[in-house]
Amino acid sequence: MLRTEMEPGSALDDHESGICPVIHFISDGSPIFIVANQCGDLMPGDSIALRSDEKYRISNPASSRSVILSILFKDSEQEKSGGQ
Repeated sequence: MLRTEMEPGSALDDHESGICPVIHFISDGSPIFIVANQCGDLMPGDSIALRSDEKYRISNPASSRSVILSILFKDSEQEKSGGQ
C-alpha cells in the first residue's frame, strides 16, 4: 500500500508508482486521472483500478492537497519472469 500526498498544481505519471496493476483510492481532494486520453475527476471515496499496461497521469489542479491511497499488486507476468 502506498500513500501519496499531491500538492496543488502537481502531477504524477504512472511509472512513479511502479508498473503493476493498481487500485487508487481517493482519501482527500479531487485529483484528475487521465487514462487513454480520457479525463476523470475523482472525489473522496472514489477509486479507480488500472491494469499494468495502462498508461495514466494524475494531476491535482485544485488549490488544496490531494491524498491518494494506492494498493499495488504483483503482476502475474512479473512473477513468472522472476522465477519461482
